[in-house]
Amino acid sequence: MKRALSLVLAVLLAVFPAACGQTPADESPAESHTPETAPARTAAPAEPVSFYTMGSTFNAGTCFYELLPQQLGYYLVAKTDYATATRCILCSVPGCTHDSESCPAWFPGSGLEGSLFTVGEDVYLYHHAPANLYTGSWEAYRAEHQAPVQDGQKVGLTEEDLTTYSRNCYAEASTPACLYRIAADGSGRERIDFSRQLPNLALSWCDGTALYGSITERSGNTTGYRVSLKNGDVTTFAMMPYEWIIGAQGDRLLVSRTVTNVPLPDPDTEGWDVYTAILQNSTVEFSWLNPNDGTRETVLERPHDGSVDGAADFRGVVGGKLYFMRSGQDPESDGLLAFDSDTGQWLAVCDPLPHAALNLRSVPVACAPDSAERQSRYLRLEGSDVWQGINLCWILDETSGAAFQIKQPLEGNPYQSVVEVRALTDDGRFLLHTAQTDSGVEPLSAYGLVDLRVAYESALIDAEAFLQGSTDYTPVTNAE
Repeated sequence: MKRALSLVLAVLLAVFPAACGQTPADESPAESHTPETAPARTAAPAEPVSFYTMGSTFNAGTCFYELLPQQLGYYLVAKTDYATATRCILCSVPGCTHDSESCPAWFPGSGLEGSLFTVGEDVYLYHHAPANLYTGSWEAYRAEHQAPVQDGQKVGLTEEDLTTYSRNCYAEASTPACLYRIAADGSGRERIDFSRQLPNLALSWCDGTALYGSITERSGNTTGYRVSLKNGDVTTFAMMPYEWIIGAQGDRLLVSRTVTNVPLPDPDTEGWDVYTAILQNSTVEFSWLNPNDGTRETVLERPHDGSVDGAADFRGVVGGKLYFMRSGQDPESDGLLAFDSDTGQWLAVCDPLPHAALNLRSVPVACAPDSAERQSRYLRLEGSDVWQGINLCWILDETSGAAFQIKQPLEGNPYQSVVEVRALTDDGRFLLHTAQTDSGVEPLSAYGLVDLRVAYESALIDAEAFLQGSTDYTPVTNAE
């Protein structure tokens, strides 16, 4: 199932004070399943806004939120203030050193199960249940995961630290899907549990009052779900068979569905050959769907490409334009195209591509609905022709139609990578990763995906100056 290329966790390490009352290693982990600090003071607005998405980072326009994984199996919510070019942990609890559940910004695990977004001034973290929610006891988890590490590997941690790490990973793996609302000033947070659990549900869109997602069963039956930000109440809305939510704009979701002349068979009973043959003669229909009143409007119909949702080349929708990457055997034919849903016309956005290895970064990115980033003036084409790292980047200015190759190097990176554009501020600056360093921390990741040895330096720079090659960066510093 396609999702808008999301949720790759930024590989960061922040160095902050530690030792705010770490829970003893032998304390019952049941209490750490529902970390809760002083309740956040404000509530979500009652009226919905335009749909927007969420991620491991979130651009609020005037500030930037991100998840920072730490060595002992927990992560912190951090905020970068664009006006002051400073980054801090989202916590204002006096004396807190951000290493236990008493900190509003502290969460157990790797952060791979968390997505950030804002509503008004408040910050939300959506903890989506792991693919395989762990239902066993702490003792069973410890025997399965911690004991083998102690027996077979030298991990550089004391037994107490390893127990803390394992307990935090257990808390993440066994916590059902829920929401956390953190006060804008970091003074507290509250947990909002869902009224029912749906293990396969992925919520990717928000309208300021609820989160939206869908589940497509193996039979093709699809159900839309909304979860209230106020109280976690789960309700449904109607969707068509073999339909997926792939984008949103205004008060409507963009959905795609597979349309066939005959019902799709169960490939396990009738064979994949039969299933694939039917898909080869099917189409994919793109439509706008209002989940609140059920109205829909067909936008586009294209041949099915054989992928799960039939549109592997789709990259996102913004400003009424559906973006697609065209690729073929001839690299010179690769290009970025857009279908304008208002005019019904195809547009050549970047045709051909400057380099065959480029791909459009997902649009829209996780950002506030009223932010400059949401307008997607700058489209980012990224790729690599080396064995590791992103060393190719072009930025397309949709206003002027110009394409700019980014050549400023990511200092300290051994793979010829260029700087990473992370966000566009409301006052026209880019937030960048400008340098890479060795943190000196030896990681032990629950999933083997978070490399804490790599730390990044961030900076701000005027967007237009940056596109002209400037390196006149304003460094982002960590707040005391």
